[in-house]
Amino acid sequence: MNQENILKNYILSQYSMEKLTVIKEKLRENIIQADPMWRILNQNKKEVTDEESTEEASNSSNEDCNDILSKTPDQLSSTQFYFTQPDKSFNTSTQQEHISNLDITECLFEELECPNGKLDLNQLENLTETECLKIVCDLEKRLNPIGTYNLCCSMNNMTLNQRIKYVQIFYTHLVLPKIIALEEPSRLLLSVLVESTQKFPNDIQQFIFIPLLNVDLTDTTIIDGIVNTFEPERRIILIAKYLSYVKELKSWHLSFLHTLITTTTDITLNDKLIQLLSEKAVDFAKDKSFGKLVLSFIKSNIKFSNEQKELLWEIANINQTLYKKPMQNILKSM
Repeated sequence: MNQENILKNYILSQYSMEKLTVIKEKLRENIIQADPMWRILNQNKKEVTDEESTEEASNSSNEDCNDILSKTPDQLSSTQFYFTQPDKSFNTSTQQEHISNLDITECLFEELECPNGKLDLNQLENLTETECLKIVCDLEKRLNPIGTYNLCCSMNNMTLNQRIKYVQIFYTHLVLPKIIALEEPSRLLLSVLVESTQKFPNDIQQFIFIPLLNVDLTDTTIIDGIVNTFEPERRIILIAKYLSYVKELKSWHLSFLHTLITTTTDITLNDKLIQLLSEKAVDFAKDKSFGKLVLSFIKSNIKFSNEQKELLWEIANINQTLYKKPMQNILKSM
């Protein structure tokens, strides 16, 4: 890494380096032309041979000094390092904060977009939660699939304390929107999130699986991959979470529900699931995936209450797919 762009704990972006280069060139010019206040600092004053001119220049310099010294720091139009030009409409601290956050965002973006890029958490250490959220949201708008992949890889290698501090904000405000926005499968994102599910199933369940349930997804490759990656022992938990948080059965739910219902559920969960299926029986009457799901559910749970059987009979009778007869035959034998 180029050492010239390192300033204490921060790595300056290319934009900042170019800006500093311009400032450096300006400083090479006669500094007295920049601003009257530089006359105080500049020891190479213009020599004058005429006594009257000397006195006039001295008086002018004194007036400038008095004028400058009478001003407050906020009113000065330049600093000793010629870095900032204060804007009367903003206070200095607000400007500095704005510039710093932009530089941090730019630096993180450039690092993540590189091949094998990594997330430099040192850049976020001293930020408030609000500042960090702003930067994460800005990154979400700019990162391409490779940058998002590199971010998730970095998250998979976080320490426990780092995950406690950052995982929710990155999953909720960056990774989740990227999944929702997908219109076609992304192998990169799928592979890294499968790895995330293997390493941190609780985080993926809480910050990815549950929040997606009531969203209209165009591409379901990632959610299907995540559900298939969970350990079979967790499926009963996922069904319970699904039934607790879902507002209505969506067509894209059918694919991962085929995986989850292979486990035996209790009477309470059966009540909720049958009710959910019953509410969409008419809408999905011609949907083969729906018919197959109901048939699989009936096969995997041979013990139903009388009320549950009645609802399942209604669903079977409404169904218009090739799974109608098998459903009815199994229900008759119960």
